[in-house]
Amino acid sequence: MVWSIPLMLPELGEEEINSVVSVLKSSWLVMGEITEKFELSFAKKLNVKHAIAVTNGTAALHLANVALGITSGDEVICPVLTFIASANASRYTGASVVFANAVSPEDLTVDCKDIENKITSRTKAITVVHYAGFSCDMEKVLAIAKKYNLYIVEDCAHAPCVKYKYSTGKEEQLGTIGDIGCFSFFGNKNITTGEGGMLTTNNDELASKLRALRSHGMNVLSYDKIKGHRSNYGISCLGYNYRIDDIRSAIGLAQLEKVDQINNTRRNLVSLYRKYLVKKDNIIIPFLQKDLNYSSCHIMPIFVTSGREEVVSNLTKAGIQTSRHYTAIVDFSLYKDLFFYKNMEYDNLLTLPLFTSMTEDQIRYISSFV
Repeated sequence: MVWSIPLMLPELGEEEINSVVSVLKSSWLVMGEITEKFELSFAKKLNVKHAIAVTNGTAALHLANVALGITSGDEVICPVLTFIASANASRYTGASVVFANAVSPEDLTVDCKDIENKITSRTKAITVVHYAGFSCDMEKVLAIAKKYNLYIVEDCAHAPCVKYKYSTGKEEQLGTIGDIGCFSFFGNKNITTGEGGMLTTNNDELASKLRALRSHGMNVLSYDKIKGHRSNYGISCLGYNYRIDDIRSAIGLAQLEKVDQINNTRRNLVSLYRKYLVKKDNIIIPFLQKDLNYSSCHIMPIFVTSGREEVVSNLTKAGIQTSRHYTAIVDFSLYKDLFFYKNMEYDNLLTLPLFTSMTEDQIRYISSFV
C-alpha cells in the first residue's frame, strides 16, 4: 500500500549525500578516520569521555552486557515494553531476563518499584529504556543500582542528545548516567546512518574492553596498519565483528550536525498532536505532563482505551500508516513460557506518524480519525 502519510521518513539532504561521496572518493570505506571523527564528535556532543561506534544498536547492547561481565547464571532486569533487542542482548550472554512493567498508560517508561520487586541474589544489571525519547526516573534507578550493587545499561535508541534533569536542577545527557549508554542509528531513528549504533561510557576500563570486543578482540585496527603504525596485532579477548564503516559514519556526522534541529522540530510536532488530541475521550496521551524540552520525541504513541481496531481501520482507509510500539515482549513465542503479570493492556498502544517534514494540516487530519 502507498501511504498518503507514512509512519516515518528520515531527515536526509545534500549534506549526507556529499559526505558519502567524499568517502567513496577516498577509497577507504571501512572503519577509519571518519569513524574516529564521528566518535569524537558524538562524545563531545554528550560530554562523555568515550564513544565507540558499532554496526547497530543491538550490537551496542550485546557488547555492553559482555563488557559488564554478564554471563550464564546472572539475571538482567529489562522493561517489558521495548523492542526485543533490549532483552535478547542479555540472553546472548547466557543470562536470564526478568521483566518489569511500565509505570502506567500516562508514563510508559519502566516502573522503578517493579524493578526493585524483581531483584534477586542473581541480579547483576538493570537495562532501562528511554521510551519515545522520554527519560526513565534515573534518580530512582541510580539509587536502586547503588543499593543492590548493580550495573545500569541505558538503552537510548529513542533518545539521542537529550538531557535528563535531576531534582536538584543538575542536567546530564541520557546515555552518560549509567555505566554504559547504547544508541541506535536505524533508519527510523532521530539520527540515522541506515544501520549503526554507538556505545558511550565515562569508564576507561569499560571503553577499552568495548573497543576490543567490537573488532575480534584485536588491539590494532586495519586503519592503523594501512597508516603504517603497526604491522602486526594481538588478540586480547573473544571479540566480535561489530565494526561500523566510514560510509555510515560520514552520514552520522552529517546527522549529528542536525540533531538539535531534528529534535526541536519533533517537539513542536508532538505539541501540535497534544493540541488536537487532548480532548479525545477514547485515548490517553502518554507523557502529557512531561516537558518536551527533555525529550527527543522519537515516536508519537497514544493509548486507545476503547475501539482501537476501529481507529486503526479508519486511519488505514485514510492512507495513514500506524504501528504499535511495542508488543509486550512476554507475548512473543520466544518468551511465552515466562510467567509475567502485566499491569495494563499493552495491545492498546498505537503509534501515529511522526517525521520532521510533517505539517500541522497533516496532524490535524490524522487526529480527526482518532
